[in-house]
Parts: sequence; structure tokens; C-alpha cells
Amino acid sequence: MSFGFVAISWNTYKKKYDVFVIATCLVYLSLFTLVNMAIHPIANMMTVLIRAFGTLALILLHVILLIGPAARLSVCFLPLLYNRRHLGVTMFLMGSIHGMLSLFWFHGGGDLNPFVSLFTSNKHYGSLSFFPFQTLGFFALVILMLMALTSHDFWLNIFGTRIWKGLHMMVYGAYVLLIAHVSLGSLQSEKNPLFAILLLIGASMVSTIHILAFLKEKRAERTRIHADPKNWVLAGRRDEFIASQAKILRVDDQRIAIFNNEGRLSAVHNVCKHQMGPLGEGKIVDGCIVCPWHGFQYHPEDGCSPPPFQEKLHTYRLKQEKDLVFIDPIPLPEGTHVEPLQIYNDVNLNYPKDKYFIGWDSARSFKFSSTSQKFAIAIAGCMIVIGLLIPAFQQHPSPYVLDYGTKRQIEGWLLSTPVPMIRIMEGKDMQGNPMYKDVLLVDALKFGALAKVNKYEITSGKARHMYVRLKGYLSQRYVDCGYSPADCDRPCSQCLIGTRSFPLMEIGEDGLLEFSPIPEPYPMVDEVINSTFRDTLLFGEIIDPKCYFGAMNPGQGKTHLSCAARCISGGIMPVLHYVSSGADHYVILTGHDGVAVNGILRDKVAMPVSIKGKWVKMDNWELMQMDPMDGIAVSKN
Repeated sequence: MSFGFVAISWNTYKKKYDVFVIATCLVYLSLFTLVNMAIHPIANMMTVLIRAFGTLALILLHVILLIGPAARLSVCFLPLLYNRRHLGVTMFLMGSIHGMLSLFWFHGGGDLNPFVSLFTSNKHYGSLSFFPFQTLGFFALVILMLMALTSHDFWLNIFGTRIWKGLHMMVYGAYVLLIAHVSLGSLQSEKNPLFAILLLIGASMVSTIHILAFLKEKRAERTRIHADPKNWVLAGRRDEFIASQAKILRVDDQRIAIFNNEGRLSAVHNVCKHQMGPLGEGKIVDGCIVCPWHGFQYHPEDGCSPPPFQEKLHTYRLKQEKDLVFIDPIPLPEGTHVEPLQIYNDVNLNYPKDKYFIGWDSARSFKFSSTSQKFAIAIAGCMIVIGLLIPAFQQHPSPYVLDYGTKRQIEGWLLSTPVPMIRIMEGKDMQGNPMYKDVLLVDALKFGALAKVNKYEITSGKARHMYVRLKGYLSQRYVDCGYSPADCDRPCSQCLIGTRSFPLMEIGEDGLLEFSPIPEPYPMVDEVINSTFRDTLLFGEIIDPKCYFGAMNPGQGKTHLSCAARCISGGIMPVLHYVSSGADHYVILTGHDGVAVNGILRDKVAMPVSIKGKWVKMDNWELMQMDPMDGIAVSKN
């Protein structure tokens, strides 16, 4: 108990509790990260941390929701219940780190404030499959924040018991929001059923244990009515009242606990004034009723807390007829003294003092029961196993990496149409004809490079197609050939996308190193495009190439929808990814005459779409000029 509001002091039990919680969290985060990096060496570290903190917070929330009803089913779990607030604050901190990292990673660095982006990047509020699941996590986190900030008894005193209790019962609303957040979000991008099974097991455990606790309470409150002219209610036989414990009744709307204190019965209201805990599940210790939740005390004969505390309970009158005990269900004013009903003369029936946990009592708080210890260790073990399973069975990241470790240089012809790119020569084919590759150009963060390319053209004095040497970060394709790119003096064709596949470069402020008026070799890009267009209908998913080709991993699907929307809105060229004959294809999307269609396509990213327009093969890319008005439709394919 506490009187006044002072800094929290940690006794031996509190310290053990907190050290165990912190150690378990650190072990989980470490194992999750290390296993991820071992199995998926190119996995993005930010994505790994987001998943680590998110899964940890969700697991801790399940544990928190299990402890309450478990303590009602068995007093062995009371040591875990007493400092559950510490576990709740820890869970909120893990969840808030997950939320802040997600907000920064998916919504930061774009053309909108991250909080505005959170609610506007995904506008499919009328769709179940594409519902903006991130907003559900945000509101859940707001609830958990309010609970964490008001967890101290200072706020209970300010708000009052009922308002404070109602606020903290919102944890169940937060739990439902988080289950929906996971189900409509990351769970949809995972192909392995293990994750759905784990989530279902967790939800089933929480539901089942709450139902069992509810049924136990209902069984304890069953009341038998005796035909007494003065409306006295039969409470039970004399031998039904166990020493130092209570028998619980419910008479109409009255919840009553009848305690046996050394052979003398006293009846009080069965709701603690502190946090509305079930007093009847507590015990008599040192002559006082002790609430099982947080150790609040009351004298059984008048329902008053020992001085200087001022909490008071309703009391009830009792009487005995032969071996039967009756109660008057009409409550007396709070704090009314009622002489205890003597049913035994043996004063040695008091419950052993060392068998009951009281968290604030240093003499008793450090005495863990073996059951609670085993439960805590089992939960920690399960958390560690889950921390190993998730990285092992999660969807493999794509083989693309945007290498921010080393700035590289490439040279070729700079183009601003159809999209910003640099055309590089890669030698000659068997007939002696030159071979070219087109490297897409993007700017830092979530912005396209068109403004920077236009600036380069103005600087050079040429309108277009100048020969330049650029410096920036290149997208790479990871292939496990036994060597890492860091081991090679020059990346081979298996490591560097630009040498044989679909290259992309992020150019920085010092991206333009030099330029020269070397004419573009024949045929020019525009001539190739304009001479070979044909009408085509394609089915696929719109992506932003920067994230897809390595800036984020994964960089596609619903979980990446908000980030892709910001990238497309920021000017990064939209690309359609489709599969044909088992091979991946990537189509740059523009309007007629190369007009940008980012604004039209922004709300269609990550969705299955059909697009029709004029298609052409352009070196290592494909290009489609579409009609922005009727060239795209959301598809069920």
C-alpha cells in the first residue's frame, strides 16, 4: 500500500521481476536480429528491427492478458500480477519503438508530414483486403500510451476508480485493434501458415483463460435463497467457511465476500476500492482482509482500511441458525461496524502467513511460488522459440540491395525522357553491334531525380542527351557465390545489377562529376521507342523501383503500400511488375508523349491492376504509354 505519492521504491521482488523482464526482452531482440542476419544476410536492418520490436510487443501483450485471469484461477500467479504494470509499460515502450521506426521508415522522407501520410497514403478504407492497417496500430498505440501514462495510483486518485478502471479496460480494445493490424497487414504478405497459426493460438489462449476465470467467478457467486420472512439469504453451512478465506455470494446486484477470521465471520462488499479487485479471492493476513491484486487491506468487522488510509467498504449483517449461516443482503453504510458472527471457538485456524504473497511487504514479496517461477520461465522460453521461428520461416527478402556503403561511378548518356535515366554502353554483341543498358535515376529519400537531371542539362548548356559521369549508390543483386561484394575489387555480373539486369542509381548532391558533348550513338532512344510501339494489355502490380530494387526489403505488397505511395507522389517513376512464363518483367509507365502519370497511379500501388496502352521493349526495360483516363483498372487476377 502507499500513502501519498512518492518515488517508486524497488524491493527485492520488484528488482527480480524487472531484471527478468528486461533480460528476456534483450535476449529476444538479440536472437531475432542475429538469426535474421544469419539466414538473410541482405535483409534490411531497419525492417528487421521493426519486426523485432513489433513481435515482441505483441507477445508481451498476450502475456499481460494471460496473467490477470490466471491469477484469478490460482493464487500461484499473484507474484506475476502484482507488478504487471511494469510489464505493461515495457510492452508499450517496445510497441512505441516499433511504431516510431515504422512511421519514419514508411512515411518519413517524403512530400508529406509523416503523420499526415499515415492517414492519407492508403485511402482504401472501404476495402477489407487493402484496409489501411497501419492506422489500426496507431490507435492501439494511443490507447496503450494512455494506459502507460496513467498507470500510477496518482492518476487513479485524480480520475476516480471507475473512470480509471474503464480507461484501463480499453486494453481489450487495443488488443482487438492489434490483432486486426497484424491480420490485415504483415500476415497477408507471409505465405507460411505458421504465423497465422501462432496468432490464432495466442488469441485462443487469451479467450479461453478469460472464459475459465469468468466461469469460476460465476460458480463462486451462486446464491441459495432461504424462505425467511425477513428476507435473510442463506449463505451456507458453517463448515463451508474456510479459515482466513472468503465465500463469495451474489445477491441481486450485491457482490459479497464473507470472511472467516479465526472462527468469526464478517461480510463486506467484494470489490476493492483501489482497482476494483476481487476481495473475496484474497485472504485474512494479520487480522486484515488483503486484496489479492495489490495488497490493499481492510478490517473485516467494519470494512475500514487501517490508519492513515481512509478507504471504506459496505458491510453486512450475519446470523446463525444451527449449522446454517444467513446474511441480510441490504448493505450497511460504508465503514459501519458489525460484530463478527462467532461460529468456532478454535483460534488456531488462521491461514499460515508465509503462504500468501503481498507485493509491498518485503517479508513476503520475494517469495516466489514454484508455479509462478515455472510459468515465467516457460513464457520466456516460448518467447525465445518464437524469436527463432519467425526469422526462419518468414518470407525471404528479395535479392536486391541498394548499396549505401559505397558510392560508385558510371558514365553514359543522360536522358530526362521518358524518365530520368543514364544509358550506358556494355560492349558489343556477336555481330559487332553495341549493347546498351538503361540505369534508372532517383534522388535521395522518396523523391524522383527529374529536377536534378534538368538542372544538369541546364548546367551543361545542352537541351538533352549529354554524356556524363555520375556518382551515387547503385542497386545490387545478391547471389550467394561464396563472396560478398566487399570481398571483390570490382563487383562481378552476379553481384551488380547494372551489368546484366535492371539497374537503378540514387544520385546525391555531388552526383554530376563531369559532362562532355559526345553524341548519342545511333539509333537514338526516342527513335527506337516511337517506331516499335504496339497495343498491349498487362496484369501486375505497380511498384516504386527504388524500394523494390533494394532501398527497402521487402519493397512490394500491401505492407509497403504507404511507402510506395509516398515515393510515387515524390516523383519516382511508377513501374509495373508482372510475371510472364515464370519470368519477372518490369514496365516503366508514362502517359502519352511521356507525360508523368504519378498522380493517377499513386492510389493504385500495391494492388493487382490491369493496364492497357502502347508497349515497347527498350533495352533492359519495357515501356508503356497508357491513357490515364481509362488505361488502368483494379483487377481480380
